Amino acid sequence: MRETAMLNVEDLGKKLAEAGRLQLRPLCVYSTDEVPQGAVPSYTVDRCVAKAAYISALFKETPALYVEAEHEQCCAGGLVWMGLAEPHPKLKYFVTVGTPDFHGGAAEHLKATPELFDEQKERAGKITPHGKYTVIAPCTDEAAPEAVRAFILFAGAEQIRNLCGLAQFNNSDPFFRTIIPGGPVCATMIAFPAGMAENAPEESAFVGPVDPTGNPWLPPDLMIMGIPAALAQQMAADLEDSFIAKRGRIAYPENRIIIKPPSADPQKRK
Repeated sequence: MRETAMLNVEDLGKKLAEAGRLQLRPLCVYSTDEVPQGAVPSYTVDRCVAKAAYISALFKETPALYVEAEHEQCCAGGLVWMGLAEPHPKLKYFVTVGTPDFHGGAAEHLKATPELFDEQKERAGKITPHGKYTVIAPCTDEAAPEAVRAFILFAGAEQIRNLCGLAQFNNSDPFFRTIIPGGPVCATMIAFPAGMAENAPEESAFVGPVDPTGNPWLPPDLMIMGIPAALAQQMAADLEDSFIAKRGRIAYPENRIIIKPPSADPQKRK
């Protein structure tokens, strides 16, 4: 990654919004050992950290959110994937096939077996927050650019395609610059891009989520992109040289090609 001047958080958020033509405001993720002024616990917006972040992106009056280990009002699984709690010994059954002695045998069927859940958690590595409070906030100058760990974007399919292309613009790796990871929504948008998961690639953007438990509140035409801060800075620096700026009518076409069914007459297909 080439050396580029670091943008402040507000300007970087504007660049990402411009690149993705975002309708929802981008968010940033950082850690601190003191509650930021005006911030509120995420559970006061919603017990699901990921849903609270979506609400923040959707409604600009939402203040900065923070999560800490004592927030028992948060989703227990979310606290685990934020590195703020240890998983319940029977959690692996609840998210897979169920067991009669936990939640009445309820099961989410997210993995085929409990063993696969354990293996996935092990492959992700130890999840360690970078401070006492993990903060999800709007992109303003109140957050120091050197403190921000990641950015969260909510965007449609075409927007995500273009943002992935921008992430790949200045890199030759065809496979791992953009990744659709397994795991819950909060891991996709926070733990993985913010470098909290021990084995998460440091220079990859994470797209998803593949966790269907977010589908009741995440609109079907939206996806989430979690971007490590250094990669977000690079994307902003590359924007003017990339296809998004140089070939904007291709990236975001004003006129679409109408695809028609093929003719049954072989002569007309020539």
